Amino acid sequence: MTFPKLGRLTAISAKAVWLHEAQTFTPWLAENLDLLGEALQIGELELKATELPAGEFRLDILAEDESGNPVLIENQFGNTDHRHLGQLITYIASQRSDATAIWIAETIREDHRAAIDWLNSATKEGFNFFAVEVEALKIGDSDPAPFFRVVAQPNNWARAVDAKVSGEGELADRHKVRLAYWASFAEYLRKNDPSFAINRQNKDNWIQFRIGRAGFAILCTISTSKRRIGVELYLFDDPLKVRIRELKLDRAAIEAAVGEPLEWQELPNKKASRIALYMNDVDPSEASSYSDLHAWMLDRMQRFRQAFAPRVKLLDLGADGGRIGEPDEDA
Repeated sequence: MTFPKLGRLTAISAKAVWLHEAQTFTPWLAENLDLLGEALQIGELELKATELPAGEFRLDILAEDESGNPVLIENQFGNTDHRHLGQLITYIASQRSDATAIWIAETIREDHRAAIDWLNSATKEGFNFFAVEVEALKIGDSDPAPFFRVVAQPNNWARAVDAKVSGEGELADRHKVRLAYWASFAEYLRKNDPSFAINRQNKDNWIQFRIGRAGFAILCTISTSKRRIGVELYLFDDPLKVRIRELKLDRAAIEAAVGEPLEWQELPNKKASRIALYMNDVDPSEASSYSDLHAWMLDRMQRFRQAFAPRVKLLDLGADGGRIGEPDEDA
């Protein structure tokens, strides 16, 4: 029997890869918050500041989650210590509304893990604490890849969404709005275009649909605070912005196919890029407007699929940087 050739996975300390926490790791993390958001399953994070003065201390990174709530990140190489725990509590104590605190270190001591667990159980709803260990992994001579291991997290974090969707516990008003809108839209799609399907309850402000190639999706978004809904092509892995720029070479034809000008957003502080179209001055919390909003959204989804699906499939994602070329048989 012939067995596949496999490499050996090797773990490397964060210090051996990034060398210095303040000078290297914190700036790197500030540019790669999407990786942290994915590891913690807290969605997209937007960078607000680094080395932010906070009393006698400096907060390593201040970010914002998809709901506009602050995310406070404190980094540390080596083992966790009481000083950084005290700083984290000081930072979160200054917040008057929902906030998330993330403590990242090479090794989370057991007593500090227990302290984070206690904070999650003792603090009021809306304040969440994470303890995360960081290292790098490589196979053979490959480049090291960052790896975040969640050691402590809010109670029942992995089940929180399902629990609240099923009616256990209180839902924030924004989550109720989103659940109602997406449930209505799911029924609208079932009746009008079942090739797009929503198969789960959703309390996020976005939902995605396949477009025929991994790394790309059609996203639909709603925002009550911005009073808008949107449809976009989301490019999940475009750190150098090569893919969006290659598509932009065909901008005139794409916008002609969609029938409207689009927003070409490179998102310089994120790994991703997006090409978006919005309907403004609308209220997605108002059920009486659902039929109009759903009709607009589905129409643009169909136009996006028609305009982008064949072009996405033709993108060459190899070393030449995303040139449009011959079809990829495996796409």
